[in-house]
Amino acid sequence: MTMNSKASQLSPRLALCASYVRQGSVVADIGTDHALLPVWLVRSGRAVRAVASDINEGPIERARLNVSRNDLNDRISTIVADGLAGIDPTQVDDIVIAGMGGDLIAAILGAAPWTKDSRYRLILQPMSHAERLREYLFTSGFAIEQEQAVRDSGRVYSVMCASYTGSVSHTDAMLYGGLLIGSEDDSAREYLERTVNSLRVRAAGLRAAGDEQGALRCEDIAQALG
Repeated sequence: MTMNSKASQLSPRLALCASYVRQGSVVADIGTDHALLPVWLVRSGRAVRAVASDINEGPIERARLNVSRNDLNDRISTIVADGLAGIDPTQVDDIVIAGMGGDLIAAILGAAPWTKDSRYRLILQPMSHAERLREYLFTSGFAIEQEQAVRDSGRVYSVMCASYTGSVSHTDAMLYGGLLIGSEDDSAREYLERTVNSLRVRAAGLRAAGDEQGALRCEDIAQALG
């Protein structure tokens, strides 16, 4: 049976997420989009099983249809749940949370303290406020082990791979640049340039509002990012 054409192609964002999934793992895709990623992972042989989860029934109905079309009902389960609430911690290895704001991803992880275990790999792709997600990770004992930037639909995003170590350590620059700092990759450089510009705009706004200390902090971070 050939893979359904819609499922055979992943966006650059999801393709990068897929590349971080460990071979032979069981994957949970939180906030799934038509179960595109779980279907691709299982059909390609990278994952042995998967769970596609979303808080809304509509996306899960579309996910179920895609799973059925690809004859994968026995290997991909679909659930309606808030964040990681419907996931059995004993039944997953890798957790993908992509396409949400960094604040929401951090909140989802914070509501699931069982993720603070080195057995799990977190594959995270924030659409905005990546610095707030990194702050949650760094202050909660997670280490970002890999991170790349990717261009998708005219914008550049970060995809990061993290796991729990129990160690709490970071710099302000790391919150905004993560492992992209110093990278020569074109997408990473573009991501950092955009972040630097945003910090400079914020610094100007803070200075205009009389917050010189906040403005200087933003400028220091921007300088550290290059």
